[in-house]
Amino acid sequence: MSGVLRGRGGLFAALAIAFCGCDARPQRAAPQPAPTSSSPATAAVVRAPAGWLKGQLHAHTGRSADSATDPAEAAAWYAARGYDFVVFTDHNVVTETASPPGLIVLRGVELTQNLRTCDPPPDPGERCLLHATALFVRPDPDPIAFDPGEGRSRLDLYARAVDRGIALGGLVQLDHPNFHHGADASLIVALARRGVTLVEVENRAVDSGNDGDATHPSTEAMWDAALARGARVFGTATDDAHHYGDADRVRARGGTAYTGDRGFVMVRAERSPEAIRAAIATGDFYASRGLVLDRVDLGRDAIAIDARRGSAAVTFELVADGRVVEVARGAVARWDLSRRIEKVVRVRVRDETGSLALTQPVWR
Repeated sequence: MSGVLRGRGGLFAALAIAFCGCDARPQRAAPQPAPTSSSPATAAVVRAPAGWLKGQLHAHTGRSADSATDPAEAAAWYAARGYDFVVFTDHNVVTETASPPGLIVLRGVELTQNLRTCDPPPDPGERCLLHATALFVRPDPDPIAFDPGEGRSRLDLYARAVDRGIALGGLVQLDHPNFHHGADASLIVALARRGVTLVEVENRAVDSGNDGDATHPSTEAMWDAALARGARVFGTATDDAHHYGDADRVRARGGTAYTGDRGFVMVRAERSPEAIRAAIATGDFYASRGLVLDRVDLGRDAIAIDARRGSAAVTFELVADGRVVEVARGAVARWDLSRRIEKVVRVRVRDETGSLALTQPVWR
């Protein structure tokens, strides 16, 4: 998972510790069985329909201390899986690498702060692992450092990362709120006011805690709660991948492989960095855990969504002010919203295989 060093030692790990204020002792939830990484030879390659681009907003390379994959190799891995763009978000360093044929590689950075204590304090056995990513940033040759003694409130710690990401010219995304329970709905509301544009609702690393537990809501419920309180943030699905062609080797030595092509965004944009950024900044995309849609039209008074032709049985759920208020099944869903009184409406789409897509909110 982001920012926790996974057994790779040496000078690079020591530098990462110095720059992010973290230590090398991982404090993780009990590892779950890691999924097998998808391969074009063994799994269908999911590609975007015409007018849409398949993109990855959170991925690591060998410029992060907990990955061993060269950036060019990681880019080729995403290109082979039908991605149109990828933003590399290495820990506290902006990665530059050439774009292979068919893929746009964009600059990003994970703003990683790993601390033992903060306010409010972490739950027993957890730490303050507070991470955000800045997307579409300017080139920056210098590693990013945070003063580990500066501030202790979670809001202040996250806010300085948000400020740094904006200063780099980026759109800021709050990462995996339920990883070590770094953030809650109240923090999302406060950080949205500070400048956060995106929140990872489906970070697909195996220990992100998206589903919540007996004392913590799911990340999707957290997002709904923040929306109900006025936060204007868009939801994303991401890989947070660290392992690519080396995934089987990581598993063979008893490690947990953090693989890719599990969570992504589908963006309605022309094929250029400027158009991609503009579409994400305005919410013209949806988050996907494998499910691809042919049509997504969201308006204040009407919604129309078509599943991809040939999809398995699909269920469409209209979520209004955090509650499922209507359900449709089949290949298409149409809703007239003109008489609805709810203020925030979005759609959750599922199929019988467990794949999922989440549209962005409509504010009415």
